[in-house]
Amino acid sequence: MQLTGTNISDTAERVRETVILMEKEKGWSKQEAIQHSITAKGKVGKYFGTHKDENVTFATWKAFAERLLDELSSGAKAASSGAAREQDAATAINGFVASNKNLPSWVTKEFSKTFEDLDPDIYAKDSSGKKDKSYTVKADVLSEDGIGVVGPPTKADDKGHTVGIFKMLGVVASSHKKEAHSFIYRGEKYKPDTDLEKIVSLTAWARQHGVTPWVEGPNGQFIRAEKDEEKLRAQLV
Repeated sequence: MQLTGTNISDTAERVRETVILMEKEKGWSKQEAIQHSITAKGKVGKYFGTHKDENVTFATWKAFAERLLDELSSGAKAASSGAAREQDAATAINGFVASNKNLPSWVTKEFSKTFEDLDPDIYAKDSSGKKDKSYTVKADVLSEDGIGVVGPPTKADDKGHTVGIFKMLGVVASSHKKEAHSFIYRGEKYKPDTDLEKIVSLTAWARQHGVTPWVEGPNGQFIRAEKDEEKLRAQLV
């Protein structure tokens, strides 16, 4: 089968049906099979969006379904790792990990869009006090005084995208008279020779847009990044 922009809906339904039939093979309960099928179905559109410039072809529906399940599993593991760092980031600003159930008093329904399993979207406030839809950012952590995002050094690999996030974050935070934060963790695959330079770049980009950068210190806790580059590099050794 080949995935194209015109058959995403049909493909998603076939994937759902295929995953349900994997119940015995995977050792799932009926409810688990249904949940996995719904999750895999929802992944089809995102998969095409990521790989649409490639020849997205699979020999069988089962092969494609297995690929989606593998990616979802890998994503869950990565999310679990990132979630631990989000909690550390939240602790650093006396806040909490953002979710549909965790929003500070200043983030009312007017200025937020929440999801069951995704980071909430936070909107900027315009000069008249209304929602400004042109500026929004997904919050990883929130507090009564600020809003932050959390990520690894590899965020520097896509400068345009990352700078765009910093810009949005800075505008959203300042419009609510709150502080914007960027937490850069080292990650398990930290490579000092290359990742250190990426972190230095990320802290500079953050500051350019009014975002306070935090880095992971020697003891694993987040500390505010030094403005002086020499001192910053010393923090990252």
